[in-house]
Amino acid sequence: MNRTFFMRAFALAALPAFAALAQFSCDENPSDSSSKLRITAYSGNNQTERAGTALPAPLVVRVSDILGNAKPGVPVEFSSHAELLASVTPPTASTDANGLASCRFQLGTRVGTQRVWATIAEDSTILSATAAAVACTEESPEEVCQWPAKRIFIATTGSSLASGAGTVIIDYDPVTKGITKVLETTDLIDGISFSSRGELFASSPNRIWKVNHETPALEDYITWTGDFQISMDPNPGSILAGLTIAGPVTIDCPSSGVSSLLSPHTFSNNLKWQTIAVDPVTRDIYMISESGPTSYALWRVYWDGRTTVQGFDVVKALSVGAAAPAGMCVDSTGTVYIVFDGNDNYRRIVSVSADGTVDYNFFNFFTYYGGTSIEAGRWGDIAYLDGRLYVIDRRNDRLVVISRNGAWLDEVKDPAFSRQLEENERYAICASPGWLCAAK
Repeated sequence: MNRTFFMRAFALAALPAFAALAQFSCDENPSDSSSKLRITAYSGNNQTERAGTALPAPLVVRVSDILGNAKPGVPVEFSSHAELLASVTPPTASTDANGLASCRFQLGTRVGTQRVWATIAEDSTILSATAAAVACTEESPEEVCQWPAKRIFIATTGSSLASGAGTVIIDYDPVTKGITKVLETTDLIDGISFSSRGELFASSPNRIWKVNHETPALEDYITWTGDFQISMDPNPGSILAGLTIAGPVTIDCPSSGVSSLLSPHTFSNNLKWQTIAVDPVTRDIYMISESGPTSYALWRVYWDGRTTVQGFDVVKALSVGAAAPAGMCVDSTGTVYIVFDGNDNYRRIVSVSADGTVDYNFFNFFTYYGGTSIEAGRWGDIAYLDGRLYVIDRRNDRLVVISRNGAWLDEVKDPAFSRQLEENERYAICASPGWLCAAK
């Protein structure tokens, strides 16, 4: 056998082996590269908030392969500056069908840039936030336990506890059903609310007071020129949010005062100033404007709880009977509850869920109380606390409790809430925060 023939035979015999090796090499290297996952910031990056406070929007990351395809079911670990008392919740989350995972970020105590690390087995990314200095003690994120937690506070000009003309603030305990007179003033109070920190505030047409829990007495906080009524709700991004007929406002430190969030009368002078509700999670403001005698619009103002408004839109157009909105609140799921009170049989609570679904028969006072005008009551502002809604019947001096599912739960009749058949009083209602300090 000559040498040439031998070499050709050897080459032919070796071809399958080389082909297999070549196939292995070509498949292996690209698969290493293409299967490696990437993690990138998706939303929530570069927010600004007070040091020691939770960011208004979650931090969201996206996991994908090298071709950009979303990868579900990938565990993501979140971490931050433990030495600054910063924290993330949850510390681990799996990506959803779109490759997204998120966490909430509680800023640490240091002013300046703070970071969150998002890590998967093969990659990591960094998200940043700016921690701003606290401008005044009322804006401090440190919770105060000045008032009893999980109570219903009511400001009313129609209470039997009043010794003369003016307003009485009372404290109602849902557990014991006890009623305590907090203070009495000759001023006519339109709004009452706790701040996000836990301090109690009250408002009249040109003044906002902070209620001194030790005295107790009203202390001047902010005054302004003009004579417009204002309702208030807690603002998780600062101190309070408010609503006047000219539009939504933010109530900050005394040096800032009451600041408009939008150009005055953006909503054509048809806003119902009594109906502000601030989402405790997103910080967005809900409010209502009148479109016609039996039609209203539920608005949502998107903002960060501080200075930036991202926009506003109509959540839902509402068609009701001959009734007006008398009060509104929102729970942690984003469901809005609106009290409509009219002279005909339209006296009810209407709910609007986060996805815009309207339940006009969430609770019908006229139907529940037998279809009589007297027993059907006259209704006003509403408060939410621990899965329950609290609303006062001005006609029948009672506080009624409704579940979040629209079921009647309880009522307490007492002239301390509202004197019998006295229906023109001013009153406002709010719930005290239910923090852990309730157990202290």
